[in-house]
Order: sequence, then structure tokens, then C-alpha cells
Amino acid sequence: MSPLGISATADAFRLSAATTLRAHAQSGFGASDFRLYRPWYHTATTAWPERILLSVNEFRPHRLSDLVPVATISARLEKQVLRTDGALGIVTSYQPWGRITYSLSLWADADALEEFTGSPDHVVVMNTYRSRGYLRHIHWWGRHRSIGESMAEARRRLDAGEGRRVGEPRDRWARRDQQRMAGAASDPAR
Repeated sequence: MSPLGISATADAFRLSAATTLRAHAQSGFGASDFRLYRPWYHTATTAWPERILLSVNEFRPHRLSDLVPVATISARLEKQVLRTDGALGIVTSYQPWGRITYSLSLWADADALEEFTGSPDHVVVMNTYRSRGYLRHIHWWGRHRSIGESMAEARRRLDAGEGRRVGEPRDRWARRDQQRMAGAASDPAR
């Protein structure tokens, strides 16, 4: 691995103990859902709108060997998010016991999020990793109180069958998620 590759990989795993502990306490998650957080990065935008667009991704690679490359790419995409007009902030995290990477990004408007997701770098990443794992994604308009509360809200919504899924459900975790989706779709109350 080149020195640049080593540096990028090391940067991907630069964690923040303060962000990790605060987010975990605010999320209400149990020990088995403990996530390691990178630092919170925000843009220079000083006045946030009353309601913002929150976007959360959960990606679980099929192979453990894809975890480091995904983390490295996530760190690179953080920088791109911060350069996108209309972005407010981003944090990524890892759940070591679940082999899952997460991102929470905050946006002033939907056009900014669409600009980022349609960017060439993001499209290449999605095309490369779409078949290598299982992705749950959701975005919604609301208020951001804290990283932990926003991540807990995302999980509640995703577990209720909201959002979208990409990839083949190859493991027990992903198959259970697909079953929840099927149950939610067949619920006449929805």
C-alpha cells in the first residue's frame, strides 16, 4: 500500500471519543449497538433553517475485507459533502460488532443532497459497492437535536420499513430487515 493509501486509511479510522460517548448516551442504544464515531464536521453555515433534511445510510458489506475500503471511501466522501453548497454537516460511524458503517448528513435543502448524490465520485462509489453489501437509506425533514437522537430516529424509521434498500440480503441481519419491510408493506394501517 502506498504512503498515501496508508494515510487515507488511517484518516478513515480517526475516531472521536467525545462524539462517540455523547452520541451513544443520546441514542439510547444498548451495548450491542455501540458505534464508534469519527469527529462531527460542519460547514461554515451559521444560521440553520428551522427544518432541515436529515439523511442516514447504513451499509453492511457482505465481506469483512470490504470494511476498510468502505471506511476509507466514506472519509473521502465526507470532504465532498462539506464542499457541497447547502450541506450543513456530516458524521460517520462504525459498529464493530455488526460490521456496519453509518453516515448522518444534514442538508439545508433537497437540491443540495441531490447534487451530492448525483456527483461523479458518489455515483462511482455506489456503482462499485452496490453489489458488495446491503444498504439501508432514509432521509426526512425534521429538527436535528443531537447525533445520537438523529441516529435513533433513523433506525426507528428504517426498522419500521421506511426508506429504501439496495443490495442482496445475504446474511441474517439483512434477511430480517427484508421481513420487516414485507410486514410493513402488508400492514393495512400504513
